[in-house]
Amino acid sequence: MALRNSVPKRLRGPIGFASIIVAILGIVVGYIFVMFGITLYFDMNALQKSAITPTESFIVIGTGLLSLLVGYVGWRGFNYFAY
Repeated sequence: MALRNSVPKRLRGPIGFASIIVAILGIVVGYIFVMFGITLYFDMNALQKSAITPTESFIVIGTGLLSLLVGYVGWRGFNYFAY
């Protein structure tokens, strides 16, 4: 609770709003990257066969999971500062 008490009351609203924007963007971008990485791994795309290696598709999936984590942190920040 020390962080919430150290932030002035007039800044809690904008910080909460910025956190929800980060959460939404992180979840949307993360979902897109994870789904695209899965389609790359199983060759369910219009790219030439073997254009993307499985290692590169795992990098795309990992980036998506990292974006989902950022979205989750944004959601937790929203819940922390908005209430």
